[in-house]
Amino acid sequence: MLSQLKISFKFYTILFSTLLIIGILTNIANGSILSLFSAFCAVLYVFFAGAGKMICFIFGILYSMSYIYIAYELKLYGDVMLNLFYLPINIYGIYNWKNNQNKEKTKIIITKLKNNQRLIYALITIVSTIIYAYILKNMNANFVYLNSFAVIGQLIAFYMQVKRYMESYFLVTLANISSLIIWFLIFEQSKESIAQLLNTLVFFIIGIYYFFIWKKQAQ
Repeated sequence: MLSQLKISFKFYTILFSTLLIIGILTNIANGSILSLFSAFCAVLYVFFAGAGKMICFIFGILYSMSYIYIAYELKLYGDVMLNLFYLPINIYGIYNWKNNQNKEKTKIIITKLKNNQRLIYALITIVSTIIYAYILKNMNANFVYLNSFAVIGQLIAFYMQVKRYMESYFLVTLANISSLIIWFLIFEQSKESIAQLLNTLVFFIIGIYYFFIWKKQAQ
């Protein structure tokens, strides 16, 4: 277990600085405690996942459970269903990463897709986004098309991350752009959602950073 926490001082400095900034800004904006807790779990997940540490899935489970309630209250039904899918995938992620670690068992072995696989994932993402947007529209959900792409993109990217593909961070970055637009529009109406807006911004920045890290380490 301790090997999962052995990461550089720089890593923890950036991590705790990020948590501190989100905590302070959420307090200033009188954000909700649940939203802050969810944001903290999300940040911990993305940092440890990017570092290839299996412990990330524990925070992923906590994030999904808390965010399901938040998204339901805001009628982001796509996000609700996304995180319901996330719960079992997080558990599968623990199993898969545990069996695909380096010799020192300190981090996972990262791989990359072949060109034909990339095309298949791209087509699946596009078609699924169109179909899911139609479903959300009939459910009277908010931000139908943005939410549809954000959900499908994140779901497929998360599966790719569990399978240790570096391309997961490219797709999740595109999905995070869609989520950023959604949460910015929500933030304009309700300042209490600042933690989720900041959380999504962190997702976006970390996604870009770890894409290059995973690309360098991919085998």
